Amino acid sequence: MTTPAEERRNLLLLVTVGLIWGSAYPVIRFGLEAGATPIAFAATRYALSAVAIATLAAVSGVPRPPWRALRLSAVLGIPIVGVYGLLLYVGEQSTSGGLAAILIAVAPLLTVLFALPVLPGERLRPVALLGVVVGFLGVFVLVFPPAGITLATSIWGPLAVIGAAVSFSLGTVFLRATRPEGETLWGVSVQMAVATAFLAVLLPVLEPHSAVPLSSSVLESLAYLVLFPSLAGYALYFSLHHRVGPGRANVVAYVNPVAALIVGGVVFAEPFSWWELIGFALVVVGLALVMGLIGRRRA
Repeated sequence: MTTPAEERRNLLLLVTVGLIWGSAYPVIRFGLEAGATPIAFAATRYALSAVAIATLAAVSGVPRPPWRALRLSAVLGIPIVGVYGLLLYVGEQSTSGGLAAILIAVAPLLTVLFALPVLPGERLRPVALLGVVVGFLGVFVLVFPPAGITLATSIWGPLAVIGAAVSFSLGTVFLRATRPEGETLWGVSVQMAVATAFLAVLLPVLEPHSAVPLSSSVLESLAYLVLFPSLAGYALYFSLHHRVGPGRANVVAYVNPVAALIVGGVVFAEPFSWWELIGFALVVVGLALVMGLIGRRRA
């Protein structure tokens, strides 16, 4: 049983993970604006991250999973990292980092829906169904704002980001169905390595004139994404996940978009609209209803 001090420390670390992961979205946008093409940028980040995370797992003595588990990680690396990264990075060409983070925040709502026909015993309570409706209402107002409000330079950007959330959620559900104990640092490294190969195969077809300029802006973006969201973020998350459980770990989903909006606005001067705040509020309320933080009866 954890003490109140340990509970506060765990919560603080979870919020820290959310801040680190949320900051990735405006940094990705910054790297793209500096001249990196999306698929090459994503592939480079994942290649470096795969090596960094595998090195961390080896140095810290994390037990290597059986080959069967690593093969599963390789398969699931396509939807969880590969397709997710492809659509996210392409989408952020015309979408701010803050808006992308809000749209990605619907992933837990999608996971709940996808889990219904796949995971035995999954049920959707009426309050959770209301949460799904409210959350997707938030997505709708962000993707289709009224006349006079522009949140993205192209509607395809937000739609691509939503596609990234769909891919990630599907992969997550199948991971839970086939390996309930969850992923490990070794598995994440394999996922990123497979995602790198997947994106590299697509490069000649989808991005024949790919580029990752060796400018200071692009290199700083890459260094930040590898060292913080990939390396430090996953290391902290896995150390906490086993202590606090998946329910408490969902706190990260609330912090991600807040961090992205703050970093995007303060550091990178990304534009922010009051309409974006409305959509964000609806998504957060939807998440809270689905996760049982609103409408929970006291024992």
